[in-house]
Amino acid sequence: MRSAPPAGPRLLLRRQLWVALAVLACALVAASAHGQPGARPAASPSTSAASPSPAGAPRAAVTAPSASAAASAPSFDVRLHEKVVFSLHVARAGHSPQDRAKAASHALESVLDDPDQPMARVEEQPGSADVFVGKTPVATLSDDDAVAAGGDVTLHVYAGGIASKVDDALRAERKRSAIATSVFSLSLLVFSGLLAFLLFRRVGDLSGRARAWVREHPDRIPALKLGRIEVVRPIAVRGAVSIALALAHRLAQFAILYSWLIFALSRFDATRDYTDRLAGFVLVPLSALIGRVGAALPLIVVATIAALALGVAVRFVGLFFGGLARGETTITWIPRELAGPTSVLVRAGMVLVSIVLAAPLITGTDDGALSRAGVVALVAIGLACTPVLACAAAGLPTVFLRRLKPGDFVEAGGRAGVVRDVTLLELVLEDPLGCEVRVPQLLGLWHPTRVLGSAAMATIEVAVDPHERPAKVEETLVGAAMATCERARVDLVSLDAEGARWRVSGVPKHGKGAASLADAVAQAIADQGIALGRGTRTGTRP
Repeated sequence: MRSAPPAGPRLLLRRQLWVALAVLACALVAASAHGQPGARPAASPSTSAASPSPAGAPRAAVTAPSASAAASAPSFDVRLHEKVVFSLHVARAGHSPQDRAKAASHALESVLDDPDQPMARVEEQPGSADVFVGKTPVATLSDDDAVAAGGDVTLHVYAGGIASKVDDALRAERKRSAIATSVFSLSLLVFSGLLAFLLFRRVGDLSGRARAWVREHPDRIPALKLGRIEVVRPIAVRGAVSIALALAHRLAQFAILYSWLIFALSRFDATRDYTDRLAGFVLVPLSALIGRVGAALPLIVVATIAALALGVAVRFVGLFFGGLARGETTITWIPRELAGPTSVLVRAGMVLVSIVLAAPLITGTDDGALSRAGVVALVAIGLACTPVLACAAAGLPTVFLRRLKPGDFVEAGGRAGVVRDVTLLELVLEDPLGCEVRVPQLLGLWHPTRVLGSAAMATIEVAVDPHERPAKVEETLVGAAMATCERARVDLVSLDAEGARWRVSGVPKHGKGAASLADAVAQAIADQGIALGRGTRTGTRP
């Protein structure tokens, strides 16, 4: 036969924890039994010869005869948790010594747990002395008690001795009780810590199993439907379940840790004040929150119904535009490629309008959290639309005053080209390479717009012989430029030994380029017999 496989580390750890818990439970039982007031230690030798007495009653003991007594008298012990404090020998006021001892024992038991921890005192009257602990009378002594106790002592000395014994007994018993309580509290602290650790691990195991089941069985979690309308898809429901499990795991662990901490702090006098502070730090706000939620329960129900209705409407709009984007639905005024952006805008608008308008109707106040959220959303949208609105404002004069026309060559916003379209938001240009350039109307506030006309500005540079008269050259170049351009300008750039450099700029007629201007300039120079120098340049300014 094959032997069973050895236990895994986790099983061994659990066994060790359970063994430790069992040992601690036994220790707690022993400590509690030792600290109980009813625990009876073995009888002392001084009381072994006493006659039997009922349970809980002081036992009678035979005391040694005093020097002045002719015969021995029975004594009855006053006990505190079975510890003999003093003895009574004679009756008084119709009460036997046994009844007096029993009453004194009960009085000591009653004052033992007094939180003020009072001490014994003596109040003397003529012929008697009363022993008090705090305000509780313990015994009333007389001269007969002093004589029966033996020894040549007065009632004052005898009563003082009894008070001293009572103080010693109370002090010793309180110390023993404090030690037993501390040991018991420490044992409970360790025991509860082990239980909290086991619960902590158990909660983690259960949460891990639940999340693993959700991952392994995604088809078991259905969609959230309202009738036949699918409000939330299955993947969204699975995500919400996973998030809820993670939050529940952390909340359960926090509750276990918090409960153990409260219990541990409450077991010791030095840390008991922190218990109230810690409990108030968490429980007071939580109870206030629960109270507010309970008071607002009808409003929460109405708001939930309204949120479900809004969710259904938003879902319907999303499905409608989704079908439009897939080509399942056709609308003439919305192109297929604009269905997605339109869906986002419409759904966002529905949510925003619901928050701004429907929230005051549901809550009954215009100053609620939902109304403020709607106002904040409107302000955020307004700030986000500021550049677009500024572009529209800057484009109003350009569009309605018709300052630019399609086909014009312009320089706008640092770009140059032929105007193809003018809208409120942008100026559409075509650059010399045929590419479309969109210039926002807002750039017109920083960059001047230069209208060139029906063609682009053409510029050429001509170098002629330095010995040619500048006036003659300028007249020749101006004549050639004006013959081929709508507007022209001639400038003398430089004059040196290599030649005189002239710049001719103009807008060629009929949309012609720099070649027509260069051809006219070259023809005019040749006709006038002007010799060329070095460095002639030809170009077109964009």
